[in-house]
Amino acid sequence: MRYFFAIFFILSGFLALISIPVYEDAGMVIFENPSEISNSIYYFLLIIFFTAFVLFAVKYKKFLTFTIQFLVFLSIFYVLYPFAGIFSLFVALIIMILLLIKPHWSVIDFAALMLAAGISAIFGISLEPTPVIVLMVILAIYDVLAVYKTKHMIRLAESVTDLRAPMLFVLPSNGKEAYMGVGDVVMPCILAVSAQKFLNAATISFIKIPAIATLLGSVIALIILIRILEKKGGAYPGLPFVNSGAIAGYLVSLLIFT
Repeated sequence: MRYFFAIFFILSGFLALISIPVYEDAGMVIFENPSEISNSIYYFLLIIFFTAFVLFAVKYKKFLTFTIQFLVFLSIFYVLYPFAGIFSLFVALIIMILLLIKPHWSVIDFAALMLAAGISAIFGISLEPTPVIVLMVILAIYDVLAVYKTKHMIRLAESVTDLRAPMLFVLPSNGKEAYMGVGDVVMPCILAVSAQKFLNAATISFIKIPAIATLLGSVIALIILIRILEKKGGAYPGLPFVNSGAIAGYLVSLLIFT
Protein backbone atom coordinates (compact mmCIF):
# COMPACT_ATOMS: atom_id res chain seq x y z
CA MET A 1 0.00 0.00 0.00
CA ARG A 2 2.86 2.39 0.69
CA TYR A 3 3.59 2.57 -3.02
CA PHE A 4 0.30 4.40 -3.42
CA PHE A 5 2.12 7.37 -1.89
CA ALA A 6 3.76 7.73 -5.31
CA ILE A 7 0.28 8.31 -6.76
CA PHE A 8 -0.33 11.13 -4.26
CA PHE A 9 3.02 12.56 -5.28
CA ILE A 10 2.21 12.50 -8.99
CA LEU A 11 -1.32 13.82 -8.48
CA SER A 12 -0.09 16.70 -6.34
CA GLY A 13 2.49 17.66 -8.93
CA PHE A 14 0.10 17.38 -11.86
CA LEU A 15 -2.61 19.42 -10.13
CA ALA A 16 -0.04 22.05 -9.18
CA LEU A 17 1.21 22.30 -12.77
CA ILE A 18 -2.23 22.68 -14.33
CA SER A 19 -3.12 25.26 -11.66
CA ILE A 20 -0.31 27.65 -12.61
CA PRO A 21 -2.36 29.89 -14.97
CA VAL A 22 -5.18 30.21 -12.44
CA TYR A 23 -2.91 31.34 -9.61
CA GLU A 24 -1.00 33.66 -11.94
CA ASP A 25 -4.24 35.31 -13.10
CA ALA A 26 -5.26 35.72 -9.46
CA GLY A 27 -1.95 37.45 -8.70
CA MET A 28 -1.09 34.97 -5.96
CA VAL A 29 2.65 35.56 -6.08
CA ILE A 30 4.27 35.70 -2.64
CA PHE A 31 7.69 37.24 -3.37
CA GLU A 32 8.22 40.34 -5.48
CA ASN A 33 11.62 39.17 -6.71
CA PRO A 34 11.48 35.42 -7.41
CA SER A 35 15.25 35.18 -7.97
CA GLU A 36 16.26 36.36 -4.48
CA ILE A 37 17.99 33.65 -2.43
CA SER A 38 16.86 35.43 0.74
CA ASN A 39 13.31 34.28 -0.05
CA SER A 40 14.45 30.75 0.72
CA ILE A 41 15.64 31.86 4.15
CA TYR A 42 12.26 33.45 4.92
CA TYR A 43 10.50 30.21 3.94
CA PHE A 44 12.86 28.18 6.13
CA LEU A 45 12.37 30.48 9.11
CA LEU A 46 8.59 30.17 8.69
CA ILE A 47 8.92 26.38 8.89
CA ILE A 48 11.10 26.65 12.00
CA PHE A 49 8.59 28.96 13.65
CA PHE A 50 5.67 26.65 12.88
CA THR A 51 7.57 23.59 14.13
CA ALA A 52 8.47 25.37 17.37
CA PHE A 53 4.85 26.46 17.83
CA VAL A 54 3.49 22.92 17.43
CA LEU A 55 6.08 21.43 19.80
CA PHE A 56 5.30 24.09 22.38
CA ALA A 57 1.52 23.92 22.02
CA VAL A 58 1.32 20.11 22.07
CA LYS A 59 0.91 20.35 25.84
CA TYR A 60 -2.34 22.23 25.24
CA LYS A 61 -4.07 19.78 22.93
CA LYS A 62 -7.42 21.57 22.61
CA PHE A 63 -5.73 24.85 21.75
CA LEU A 64 -3.39 23.17 19.27
CA THR A 65 -6.23 21.25 17.64
CA PHE A 66 -8.30 24.40 17.22
CA THR A 67 -5.33 26.37 15.85
CA ILE A 68 -4.30 23.71 13.34
CA GLN A 69 -7.85 23.14 12.12
CA PHE A 70 -8.39 26.89 11.75
CA LEU A 71 -5.15 27.17 9.74
CA VAL A 72 -6.28 24.24 7.60
CA PHE A 73 -9.61 25.97 7.02
CA LEU A 74 -7.90 29.21 5.97
CA SER A 75 -5.40 27.37 3.76
CA ILE A 76 -8.05 25.35 1.91
CA PHE A 77 -10.13 28.49 1.41
CA TYR A 78 -7.06 30.35 0.12
CA VAL A 79 -5.92 27.69 -2.36
CA LEU A 80 -9.44 27.09 -3.69
CA TYR A 81 -10.58 30.72 -3.92
CA PRO A 82 -9.12 31.40 -7.41
CA PHE A 83 -11.12 28.41 -8.70
CA ALA A 84 -14.39 28.59 -6.78
CA GLY A 85 -14.63 32.08 -5.38
CA ILE A 86 -16.86 32.38 -2.31
CA PHE A 87 -17.97 28.74 -2.74
CA SER A 88 -14.50 27.74 -1.51
CA LEU A 89 -15.59 29.01 1.92
CA PHE A 90 -18.23 26.29 2.11
CA VAL A 91 -15.86 23.59 0.87
CA ALA A 92 -13.29 24.56 3.49
CA LEU A 93 -15.97 24.60 6.19
CA ILE A 94 -17.30 21.15 5.24
CA ILE A 95 -13.80 19.65 5.21
CA MET A 96 -12.99 21.19 8.59
CA ILE A 97 -16.22 19.81 10.09
CA LEU A 98 -15.48 16.34 8.70
CA LEU A 99 -11.96 16.47 10.11
CA LEU A 100 -13.30 17.41 13.51
CA ILE A 101 -16.22 14.96 13.62
CA LYS A 102 -14.96 11.92 11.71
CA PRO A 103 -11.38 12.28 10.47
CA HIS A 104 -11.37 9.31 8.09
CA TRP A 105 -8.12 8.80 6.22
CA SER A 106 -9.82 9.53 2.88
CA VAL A 107 -10.90 12.98 4.09
CA ILE A 108 -7.42 13.69 5.41
CA ASP A 109 -5.86 12.66 2.11
CA PHE A 110 -8.31 14.71 0.05
CA ALA A 111 -7.55 17.81 2.09
CA ALA A 112 -3.81 17.09 2.05
CA LEU A 113 -3.90 16.70 -1.73
CA MET A 114 -5.58 20.07 -2.23
CA LEU A 115 -3.16 21.77 0.15
CA ALA A 116 -0.08 20.13 -1.38
CA ALA A 117 -1.10 21.09 -4.93
CA GLY A 118 -2.13 24.63 -4.01
CA ILE A 119 0.90 25.43 -1.86
CA SER A 120 3.24 23.95 -4.48
CA ALA A 121 1.71 26.05 -7.23
CA ILE A 122 1.71 29.29 -5.23
CA PHE A 123 5.31 29.00 -4.04
CA GLY A 124 6.45 27.55 -7.37
CA ILE A 125 5.31 30.64 -9.30
CA SER A 126 6.89 32.83 -6.61
CA LEU A 127 10.42 31.37 -6.67
CA GLU A 128 12.82 30.69 -9.50
CA PRO A 129 14.54 27.28 -9.56
CA THR A 130 17.81 28.41 -7.97
CA PRO A 131 16.25 29.71 -4.71
CA VAL A 132 14.05 26.61 -4.62
CA ILE A 133 17.07 24.32 -4.87
CA VAL A 134 18.86 26.28 -2.12
CA LEU A 135 15.80 25.88 0.09
CA MET A 136 15.55 22.16 -0.71
CA VAL A 137 19.18 21.59 0.29
CA ILE A 138 18.73 23.53 3.55
CA LEU A 139 15.57 21.62 4.41
CA ALA A 140 17.14 18.24 3.59
CA ILE A 141 20.01 18.95 5.99
CA TYR A 142 17.57 20.22 8.61
CA ASP A 143 15.43 17.10 8.20
CA VAL A 144 18.41 14.84 8.87
CA LEU A 145 19.36 16.79 12.00
CA ALA A 146 15.74 16.93 13.18
CA VAL A 147 15.27 13.16 12.86
CA TYR A 148 18.64 11.80 13.97
CA LYS A 149 20.14 14.52 16.17
CA THR A 150 17.45 16.48 18.02
CA LYS A 151 14.69 13.95 17.16
CA HIS A 152 12.09 16.71 17.41
CA MET A 153 10.78 15.88 13.93
CA ILE A 154 9.68 12.49 15.24
CA ARG A 155 7.80 14.18 18.10
CA LEU A 156 6.28 16.60 15.62
CA ALA A 157 5.07 13.76 13.39
CA GLU A 158 3.54 11.97 16.37
CA SER A 159 1.74 15.15 17.43
CA VAL A 160 0.35 15.79 13.96
CA THR A 161 -0.73 12.15 13.64
CA ASP A 162 -2.73 12.41 16.86
CA LEU A 163 -4.42 15.58 15.56
CA ARG A 164 -5.61 13.80 12.39
CA ALA A 165 -4.84 16.98 10.44
CA PRO A 166 -4.07 17.02 6.70
CA MET A 167 -0.38 17.65 7.26
CA LEU A 168 0.20 13.99 6.46
CA PHE A 169 -0.97 11.66 3.74
CA VAL A 170 -2.43 8.54 5.35
CA LEU A 171 -2.83 5.02 3.99
CA PRO A 172 -4.20 1.97 5.82
CA SER A 173 -1.62 -0.81 5.62
CA ASN A 174 -1.85 -4.29 7.19
CA GLY A 175 -4.14 -3.17 9.99
CA LYS A 176 -2.03 -0.10 10.68
CA GLU A 177 -1.57 3.24 8.98
CA ALA A 178 1.38 4.48 6.93
CA TYR A 179 2.19 8.19 6.71
CA MET A 180 3.94 10.59 4.37
CA GLY A 181 4.45 14.24 5.25
CA VAL A 182 2.81 16.82 3.01
CA GLY A 183 6.09 18.75 3.16
CA ASP A 184 7.87 15.80 1.55
CA VAL A 185 5.54 16.20 -1.42
CA VAL A 186 5.43 19.98 -1.55
CA MET A 187 9.15 20.72 -1.91
CA PRO A 188 9.80 18.67 -5.10
CA CYS A 189 6.51 19.91 -6.55
CA ILE A 190 7.54 23.52 -5.93
CA LEU A 191 10.67 22.90 -8.02
CA ALA A 192 8.57 21.29 -10.77
CA VAL A 193 6.21 24.28 -10.87
CA SER A 194 9.15 26.71 -10.83
CA ALA A 195 10.74 24.87 -13.76
CA GLN A 196 7.43 24.98 -15.62
CA LYS A 197 7.03 28.71 -15.13
CA PHE A 198 10.54 30.11 -15.44
CA LEU A 199 12.40 27.82 -17.87
CA ASN A 200 12.38 27.98 -21.63
CA ALA A 201 12.38 24.27 -22.44
CA ALA A 202 10.85 21.64 -24.67
CA THR A 203 7.49 20.23 -23.65
CA ILE A 204 5.60 16.96 -23.66
CA SER A 205 1.99 17.99 -24.17
CA PHE A 206 1.87 21.23 -22.16
CA ILE A 207 4.35 20.21 -19.42
CA LYS A 208 7.99 21.21 -19.82
CA ILE A 209 10.47 18.36 -19.70
CA PRO A 210 12.42 19.70 -16.65
CA ALA A 211 9.17 19.76 -14.68
CA ILE A 212 8.44 16.15 -15.66
CA ALA A 213 12.02 15.09 -14.86
CA THR A 214 11.81 16.78 -11.47
CA LEU A 215 8.67 14.87 -10.51
CA LEU A 216 10.01 11.62 -11.95
CA GLY A 217 13.27 11.94 -10.00
CA SER A 218 11.44 12.58 -6.74
CA VAL A 219 9.05 9.65 -7.27
CA ILE A 220 11.96 7.28 -7.96
CA ALA A 221 13.66 8.50 -4.78
CA LEU A 222 10.42 8.01 -2.85
CA ILE A 223 10.14 4.41 -4.04
CA ILE A 224 13.75 3.78 -2.94
CA LEU A 225 12.90 5.21 0.48
CA ILE A 226 9.81 3.01 0.77
CA ARG A 227 11.86 -0.10 -0.07
CA ILE A 228 14.37 0.82 2.64
CA LEU A 229 11.54 1.28 5.14
CA GLU A 230 10.05 -2.09 4.23
CA LYS A 231 13.37 -3.86 4.73
CA LYS A 232 14.76 -2.05 7.78
CA GLY A 233 11.85 -0.23 9.38
CA GLY A 234 12.39 2.72 11.71
CA ALA A 235 12.14 6.44 11.08
CA TYR A 236 13.87 8.03 8.11
CA PRO A 237 13.94 11.67 7.01
CA GLY A 238 12.07 11.93 3.72
CA LEU A 239 13.38 15.19 2.34
CA PRO A 240 17.00 14.07 1.72
CA PHE A 241 15.63 11.35 -0.58
CA VAL A 242 12.86 13.16 -2.45
CA ASN A 243 14.69 16.48 -2.67
CA SER A 244 17.84 14.81 -3.99
CA GLY A 245 15.82 12.89 -6.55
CA ALA A 246 13.97 16.00 -7.66
CA ILE A 247 17.15 18.07 -7.98
CA ALA A 248 18.92 15.26 -9.84
CA GLY A 249 16.03 14.90 -12.29
CA TYR A 250 15.92 18.65 -12.81
CA LEU A 251 19.67 19.01 -13.44
CA VAL A 252 19.87 16.00 -15.77
CA SER A 253 16.99 17.40 -17.80
CA LEU A 254 18.81 20.72 -18.12
CA LEU A 255 21.92 19.00 -19.42
CA ILE A 256 20.02 16.95 -21.96
CA PHE A 257 17.06 19.04 -23.08
CA THR A 258 18.00 22.71 -22.68
